[in-house]
Formats: sequence, structure tokens, C-alpha cells
Amino acid sequence: MITSKDNARIKRVAALCSSAKKRKEEGVFLLEGTRLCSEALREDIEVLEVFYTSSVLKSDAELVGKLCEISSFSDEVSDTVFAKMSDTCSPQGVLLTARFKGEISIPQNGKFIAFERVQDPSNLGAASRTAEALGFAGIILSGESADPYSPKSLRASMGALLRIPIFVTKDFLSTVTYYKNRGFKVSGTVVDSSATPINEVGFGENEIAIIGNEANGMSESAKAVCDRLVTIPMAGRAESLNAGAAAAIIMWEMCR
Repeated sequence: MITSKDNARIKRVAALCSSAKKRKEEGVFLLEGTRLCSEALREDIEVLEVFYTSSVLKSDAELVGKLCEISSFSDEVSDTVFAKMSDTCSPQGVLLTARFKGEISIPQNGKFIAFERVQDPSNLGAASRTAEALGFAGIILSGESADPYSPKSLRASMGALLRIPIFVTKDFLSTVTYYKNRGFKVSGTVVDSSATPINEVGFGENEIAIIGNEANGMSESAKAVCDRLVTIPMAGRAESLNAGAAAAIIMWEMCR
């Protein structure tokens, strides 16, 4: 059992939990909790390390055993050590490190939700869960957006970010234009009464909808790429919707 919070392996895992830069440098991310760790078994993810407490070993020994079988390293840790690595207030007592997925082929048809500089990992995670549920082909993500491999993103997605294709692009506009040149219609979402109400738009089979930054919305250059600007009609005094909620409404309308 590892009982020291100063253990080199524990300190490295804690850094992976808190630092997107560290995750990108190593190409490694964390999954914490029984649900997400179970997804690693189902999704053929390369598991590197497994850490667990005595309590989860008693309550879910089968899961821990399977994870240990496919990992390169596994060990029991004390509750205080686990708390150092954990991103949650009430840890379930099991987490693992895993390798980023390799290159994936980009679907050439279907519906996509695209995020330009969305900063809140919970918004990204929640939207990915909706996208998967509605059968979207994938998510396009600008390089300045929240990290899809952050613990908060993964937790909010309930595992969807492990299953739905995610395309993180350094050149967001070029990626969107790539699809536009292949016949996709591109919709930009704005808070503007002059834009077309989302419920009045006739969506086709190949569509992209762009969600902008939570504070500043879409960039002017992104708006210029769009075929149409759409808005969600709102009553009351609310000026805008949470990005995750807006994405859910837009994706539903795209599929209706």
C-alpha cells in the first residue's frame, strides 16, 4: 500500500489531474470513479496505472481485479493519498491513468456541434453527452477550448467523451471550411434578435452548428464562415443561456 503523498508516482498523477499541459505532454489522462473506470474496460482504452482504496476493493473487487489485469501498474493507496490524486469531494476510491486515443478518421457525413473557445469543461462534457444521445457524428473543438480530457469534462460527459469522435483543431476556421466546401451547412449561434429563430430553420443531413465562447460568443471571423446565424428565442429577462443548455436545444432542433 502506498501511504506517502510524497511518493513520486502519486505526485505525478496529481499533476495529471490538475494540469492540461501535463496531460498533453505525456499523452495521458485520468478516469476516476467506478462508472468511468468501467468505461475503460468497454472502450478498449489503454490503461497504464490503477489506484484503489481498501473500501472499493471490498465493494467492487471484480472491477478492480479486471482493471489490474489490463494495467501496467496497480497498487492500493491510503485514503489520504487517494484524496491527493482525486478531483472530487467524495472520492469513490478508484482511478486510473490511460493513454490518449490515437488518430481517428473524420466522418464525412452527419451532424456536428462545434465549439469555438468554450472554456467551461462542464459545458463541454454535458454537450458531448447530448451529442452522443442524439446520434451526432462528432464534436469539433478549437484548440483554445476546454480540455476534453480534464476530469471535469469527462465526469460531466458520463463517459460520452470516450465514445464520440472529438476533433481538436488548431485551425478551427479551416476545419469548418473543410466541411463547408463539401456541402455542409454551417450555422452560427448568436444572441441577436435579427438572427433566424432556431425553431424556424430547416436542417438537412449534413450540418454544423457553432457555439461560441461563454463570455464573448462567436468571433467575427467564425460568423463570416457561417451560412446562417441562428438564435434561441427567449422570454423573461435572461440575456443568454448556459453554453451547455444552448447546445442541447440547438442539437435537438437539428435532429427534429
